[in-house]
Amino acid sequence: MPTDRTVIRKATGIYAQTLLDAAKAEGTVFEVSGQLEQVSKAVRANMELRATLTDRTIPGATRAGIVKEVFNGFNASVVEVLGVLVDREEIDMLPRVAESYVYLAEEELGAVFIDVTTVVELDDALRDSIKKKYCVMLREHVDASLVGGIILSSHGSKVDASVVTQLDKARLALAAGL
Repeated sequence: MPTDRTVIRKATGIYAQTLLDAAKAEGTVFEVSGQLEQVSKAVRANMELRATLTDRTIPGATRAGIVKEVFNGFNASVVEVLGVLVDREEIDMLPRVAESYVYLAEEELGAVFIDVTTVVELDDALRDSIKKKYCVMLREHVDASLVGGIILSSHGSKVDASVVTQLDKARLALAAGL
């Protein structure tokens, strides 16, 4: 993997632009951003997968084949770029490629992508209201452990207005006062 920051920035930009061009042709710009996030999280979270994809004793073509098998059902361009990253031993660039892609895709679509996590699915009226008011595109997640409320996140910033967080804050305040 390259170590020069300028080279890395240029390479991640090329991967991201290549993905954007393919996604534009397929009409899947927004969907690809979500899949890139999922793939990046999966590679980061699964130690065995990460070890396999970075194992230089396994031929690059074999590792790329593993990528195709593991991420079967994902957008073909996402899987292809991931395979190239693995084959070229540049898998560590994946989070940067995903981040760069999001910025390019947001610019292309003229909207900010926001992840919304709630206890239940948003209804159509609320979803449309948020989209129109803030000119955003929503990636929705349901998490019953929140008890209630909402969590919004974009570009590393997070607004946590969930009931479980409010209860944790109250518990900590009470414990500090005792």
